[in-house]
Amino acid sequence: MSKNLRILISAVEPSGDRLAAKLIQALQNYATVEALGITGPCMRAVGVQTLGEMKTISAMGITEVLSKLPALYAAKKQLLQTMNTPIDCYIGVDAPDFHLPILAKAKRKGIPAIGYVSPQIWAWRPNRAKKIATQVDTLLCLFDFEPPLYPKTCNAVWVGHPIIEDIPSRSKPIPYRFGLLPGSREQEIRKHIPLFVDTAKHIHDQHPKAQFILSCPQHLTLPTLPRFIEVSADGVQAMHDVQAALTKSGTVTLELALMEVPMVVAHVVNRLTYAIGKKLVTGINHLALPNILSQREVVPEFIQNPTPMALASGLLNVSRQSIDLTSIQRDRPIEHAARAVLQTLVGKK
Repeated sequence: MSKNLRILISAVEPSGDRLAAKLIQALQNYATVEALGITGPCMRAVGVQTLGEMKTISAMGITEVLSKLPALYAAKKQLLQTMNTPIDCYIGVDAPDFHLPILAKAKRKGIPAIGYVSPQIWAWRPNRAKKIATQVDTLLCLFDFEPPLYPKTCNAVWVGHPIIEDIPSRSKPIPYRFGLLPGSREQEIRKHIPLFVDTAKHIHDQHPKAQFILSCPQHLTLPTLPRFIEVSADGVQAMHDVQAALTKSGTVTLELALMEVPMVVAHVVNRLTYAIGKKLVTGINHLALPNILSQREVVPEFIQNPTPMALASGLLNVSRQSIDLTSIQRDRPIEHAARAVLQTLVGKK
């Protein structure tokens, strides 16, 4: 394998941006890497050349994606055009509906096609496994139970979840200090901020000494907030001393679980997205990842129509939760991912 690699890589959401950046950094320990693609700030910070910016196509939910279709089409076109130049592999990070068709085209061109993060076939559309196996050369899986779900012809590799490497230390919790994590995408913020702020107000009315820290990316515009809500751009790290946290669903719930921060999960999406999702998702009874992994409700979750009163009660009464996280805990997950990429390239020579 050449010591010089030209890698096409893309991510369309903040968590994927972080994963992609870490993977490129790990690969740089083995070769001189020229990386280019659809990028976020983390990827650009490690030297990935920008063909298009992630923020123009980041969306979650069916109706939200529709408004991004022109930008999504342009990004896809740019990636496919770049495949006509010499590249050693294409890596699509998460966002399977966007990346899998592009990975399939790369594979047909003879370009090693690597998917990073398995689609949640264990939660919905499990029949996708056979098709996905034909679309990628290698699939890097975060959970240990995912590789066996794919046909043996699919090179699905458990690499572990990178969040285990970045979990901050837990400080002594401050009584009546709560965390608010409404999300990192603009549409998530719009849906969750009013609900989360009203929940904070409800608690503050009962306990005037209560304080809140709201974690939100710096580039997102927030409404005027009550004086007892502090804003931080430090993500989950800002939750190190909270009594409990109110969070949207997603990877952040695993981060809080690893920090042993008690949490309440609330998630609201567009009504049409929710209605369609209920038809598609089968085989699971929960949305919060800690509950899915534990196969029982260890974390209170309120989906689609929660009230501030219910969420406030949940936050005030939630206690430390025992959550099964063995499926994500593998040492040096990014290193495993990088080596799986390199093994794919060797195998395709």
